[in-house]
Amino acid sequence: MVIYMKHTMKHTIKHTIRRRFFTVLLTLLLLIPAAALPAYAAAGGSSPPKYGTVPVYINGARFSHDAYIIENGVTYLPLRALAEALLTNPKIRWDSARSRAEVRTASLTLTAEPGSIYITANGRYLALSGLWPAQTTLENGVTYVPVRTAVRAMGGEVSWNAAGRCVEITANAAPLVHGDRFYDAGTLYWLSRIIYAEAGDQSLRGQLAVGAVVMNRVRSDSFPNTVYGVIFDRKWGVQFTPTANGAIYKTPSAQSIIAAKLVMDGCRISEQAMYFLDPTLATNDWIVHNRPALFSIGCHDFYS
Repeated sequence: MVIYMKHTMKHTIKHTIRRRFFTVLLTLLLLIPAAALPAYAAAGGSSPPKYGTVPVYINGARFSHDAYIIENGVTYLPLRALAEALLTNPKIRWDSARSRAEVRTASLTLTAEPGSIYITANGRYLALSGLWPAQTTLENGVTYVPVRTAVRAMGGEVSWNAAGRCVEITANAAPLVHGDRFYDAGTLYWLSRIIYAEAGDQSLRGQLAVGAVVMNRVRSDSFPNTVYGVIFDRKWGVQFTPTANGAIYKTPSAQSIIAAKLVMDGCRISEQAMYFLDPTLATNDWIVHNRPALFSIGCHDFYS
């Protein structure tokens, strides 16, 4: 992307970023609940604190397991119990070679790797939280997954009953559309390439943030309404430097393709981010003076 930054603003921005970093870190420390089912894989480490529990209802009937809920509203249930309640004759196993849980039926193949910010289902990559990512977690041999994403993968729907303070799940037999049919090839081609060109050396979260900027622009009336149009937009000059230096045409890494799929499946590290820059390379300070700073990931600062 075209770089805008004034080094005199750097201290203020970094102070804000540092404060938000510790807030996010505190939130992430609350993401891991304690165990409630018999083990089917070995686990290690200590148990972080629980935040609380809420009752769960499936098709109107009280589920035998309460969901653990953490500070930002993400609720967790054991993957095995959820699969056995929602799916017909699921085969559930722990793949020790790949250190992940697997759920299989005639119409679904789901994998959940502890510590990952996404699960896979029928070739789809589903983020476990739309903003600062939640994670699949393993406690005392039990794999826990955020309820909303896991139920979506299993073809159901989740709602929060505020009056009853409970999670309500509607189970149905509709399988998740396979990734081969869901992901538009053209969008995936260009989105994965701009993510790789701009943030190929960054973490997955950093790549997701770049993808979020592109998709936020797509939905904005101020920019073109397609991924290709946003990337190659020249209305106010070159918007993304890789379109000028040719880096956009490099073959993306496997992680950049995964990041693009996560973004196409709805993951948004930020719904406000519209610009980003590398402050060490900035040659123009327009963004700093005209757009509010949001956060920093890796070498990039993001602005609304």
